Amino acid sequence: MNARMTPEQARAALASMTDADFPTASPDDDVDDALVERFVEAAHKTIGRPSLTRPGQHSPQITLRLPGPTNDGLWRLAEHSGRRRSDIVREALDRYLADALPAA
Repeated sequence: MNARMTPEQARAALASMTDADFPTASPDDDVDDALVERFVEAAHKTIGRPSLTRPGQHSPQITLRLPGPTNDGLWRLAEHSGRRRSDIVREALDRYLADALPAA
């Protein structure tokens, strides 16, 4: 789910900030649409993880269901290896596809 602020919400959030909250804002800046857009765009560039596709591009996401024992094993492996579950699943799928698909 990609919950984006509406311009009104961003304007209200920005108006309630102080220099300590957002030191890049000048005390002389008026809270206008251009300033709000500048901060919203900057915030959206820093929210979330880096793209796996290429910088600035959305990485597709999937959701899947797992049997209980598979999910339990994935959690145990993640805890044991110190890796994220998504990284483990991505690596396993990459290996499977490399073996299962004919060479391009």
